[in-house]
Order: sequence, then structure tokens, then C-alpha cells
Amino acid sequence: YSAAPASFAALFSHLPLFIHEQNSKSGSLNMLLKPFATKFFSAFEKEFSPYPVANKFFDNARTRTELKNIIFLGGSQGASFINELALNLAPKLQEQNIKIIHQCGKNDFEKCKKHYQSLNIQADIFDFSSNLEEKMKNADLAISRAGASTLFELCANTLPTIFIPYPYAAKNHQYFNAKFLQDQALCQIFTQVSINLDDFFKAMLKLNLEDISTRLQNITQKNGGDILLEKALSDNLAFIR
Repeated sequence: YSAAPASFAALFSHLPLFIHEQNSKSGSLNMLLKPFATKFFSAFEKEFSPYPVANKFFDNARTRTELKNIIFLGGSQGASFINELALNLAPKLQEQNIKIIHQCGKNDFEKCKKHYQSLNIQADIFDFSSNLEEKMKNADLAISRAGASTLFELCANTLPTIFIPYPYAAKNHQYFNAKFLQDQALCQIFTQVSINLDDFFKAMLKLNLEDISTRLQNITQKNGGDILLEKALSDNLAFIR
């Protein structure tokens, strides 16, 4: 709700109010203010507005054709479920000669490190990286939560992904974020309660990486923040003058 004071101040001062909703399901404040906003931006609306993503994710994009490297993204805090999934899949991945890149967070770092060592697997394991785009660039498939920022960074990097939405997110918005891509056959979704290890592994191997990677180029645009600013200014030149 940190945006609330500035938003209400704009309305009470008769200033233009522009809202950017990052998720597929709007938060309570944005739902309240939307009817009064001069413009409402969302990458999930019919009137498309690009999601602001750092250019470095676009610059490191490439078309994937073969599953040689997989990245598990649990976020800098770590997602315990994804960490456990990665460790359980590790022997199967090793059998297929698929290299593992794993962002496990600080809390599970030592546990994951020891597990990979016990399997004699040379995994690229880390808790946080300021160069996550480089890690993504090296991967051919991602396993990830479906927060909006992560989702669109993966799209910008054209990295095919299987999403496991965080089940306790407000309004289940992570599921609906991922469903936006699933409805276009651009990802797969597994819920935590539905995952069977063998079925999950088979789904990974069946993905048409090249097709998905190629079509992800159309999901968002470079310089999204600048595009939103230009839209806002063009709609309100009369007011600004």
C-alpha cells in the first residue's frame, strides 16, 4: 500500500493518475483506484502494455533447441518445494547428462550443496546472483515460481519454463500469471499438490523448446518502461502544457 498516499494525493489534486498492475489479478488498491485512473497499464490486459524488464534479459536471449542445461529458480530466499524437487530430479537429470543450475537461496544452500556432492554431481549452485541473466542464458529450460517479474524476465530471455506457482499467493495470482502463457501454449504449469516425479520428468523431456523459445519473443518488448512513459505523456500532453 505504499502507493496509496501518492495515488490519493494525485486524485485530490486533480492530477493524472497512472497505474501499472504487475500481476494478472489486481491488488485491492489498484482495483479500488482503477475507475479513477487516467490510464491503467497491464501486460495481461487486452490492450497490451509491455512489462518493464531490464534490457540485460533481452540482450542474453537465445533460441533453445535441445535440453542440455536446466535452471531451478527458487528466488534469493529459496523455495523449499522447488529445492526438494531439484534434489529428487537430480539422479534422473544426471542419467540424461543434463547439467543443473540451481538458485536455492541461503537457507538451503549447504543442504543442497551436500546432496549434489553425495551424488557426485557438479551443479552450478548459488543463493543469489547479480548476473541472473547470465545463468538464464546458459539454461535451456527453467523450473520456477510465477511471480510477474520473474515470469517476464524469463519471457524476455526466451527461456521455456515449467511453472510451479506459489499456492499461497494473494488471489492465487501466480497461477493466473502462468496461465496467461499456458493459454498460448508457451509454458506448462504443475501445482505443488499434483506433481508426480515421473510425470514431471516426462513433461520436461517432451517440451518443444525451439517452438516455445521462438514464440516467447512476441510476449514482451524491450524498453518497456520507456514505452509506458511515452504512452502516459502522449495521452496527457494537453494537461502538461
